[in-house]
Amino acid sequence: MKHSQGFPETALKRMLESGRFTVTGEVGPPHGADHSLVLDRTNLVKDYCDAINITDNVRGIPTMSSMVCARFVIQAGAEPVMQMSARDRNRILFESELYGAYALGVRNVLFITGDHTILGSHPQAKMVYDLDSIQALQLASHLMTGQDLAGDELEGVPAFYLGATLNPNADPMELQVWRVEKKRDAGAQFFQTQAIYDTSRLEQFMEQIEPFGVKVLAGLIPLKGPKMATFMNERIPGIKIPKSFIERLEQAGDGLKGDEKREAVRSEGLKIAAETIKKVRGIRGISGIHIMAIGWEESIPELVRAAGLYPRPK
Repeated sequence: MKHSQGFPETALKRMLESGRFTVTGEVGPPHGADHSLVLDRTNLVKDYCDAINITDNVRGIPTMSSMVCARFVIQAGAEPVMQMSARDRNRILFESELYGAYALGVRNVLFITGDHTILGSHPQAKMVYDLDSIQALQLASHLMTGQDLAGDELEGVPAFYLGATLNPNADPMELQVWRVEKKRDAGAQFFQTQAIYDTSRLEQFMEQIEPFGVKVLAGLIPLKGPKMATFMNERIPGIKIPKSFIERLEQAGDGLKGDEKREAVRSEGLKIAAETIKKVRGIRGISGIHIMAIGWEESIPELVRAAGLYPRPK
């Protein structure tokens, strides 16, 4: 039986292990069947990112398959990170889609638990959770030995660079640290954090997980305005945006109206994000950033340039 030779040498893996500050960004799949949107969004950001995440039905809102979108990211000349949510899959579908993803050229996979469907457009949908994100990592690692969960030999062995998420903002911190260790032991080689606004909390967390030797990308969500910031504070678990940031967004563009006001507010949001990147780069153990644009892909080139992270190394 042919076995996988460990984790594949992806561009993301090379960047992270080289010690160079890594930049990844997210491209939102279309809410429909227009694949050209994936190509357009990828072309917009690919020169500014070392790899591009494809989200997986965020907040339980159905979008184009992350596996299919990942293939279009490859077609556009970029390297994808395919997200897989435990909310919508049982172990059979996990196995099936991992085989398919590998056959399509996908090598980076990030496992997430998945938002509760009550946050999305289909609150009545039944959630699966046959496996949690730790067990999904264990499953993927097991497939890379050449057997499925039933012990049957595979006709072609996949090899993935495996990732997971962590939330330094959640309490108690000890539980979150424990989860990072368990995910690492299950096969996770890199981590992306929930959106960071309080860098002091991240610094404390990084001190706790330093012995684990994992690569960590600090998550960032550029703020479009005070309403978005307030909504995230109230509705998105694990996000804590300081009141001072919301006040800056409220005061941006004072005296302006319409499009001028909107652009001034968004400019302030990008300024806050660029300041956060500067602070994050000084935290021991942080390997890079992950920009979650949430439908604002145009912000990624602006932010990467503003942070002095362009051009990206080849």
